[in-house]
Amino acid sequence: MTSYMENKELTYETAMERLETLAREMESGDVAIDLLATKLKEAQRLLTFCKEKLTKADEEVKKLLEG
Repeated sequence: MTSYMENKELTYETAMERLETLAREMESGDVAIDLLATKLKEAQRLLTFCKEKLTKADEEVKKLLEG
């Protein structure tokens, strides 16, 4: 299975969709214990990616408004 983080065209929207899928899977309780840590690590990487995207967008908007 290809990691979403290996996809060079990962967008904020696709990252959020994957996070929502991971959350539903984990909330359902159907995730095997062996996969839980892997899914949590993926979610953590996606959260970091999304936070960085939002921070960058916020900085760009602030620059535009100041200019």
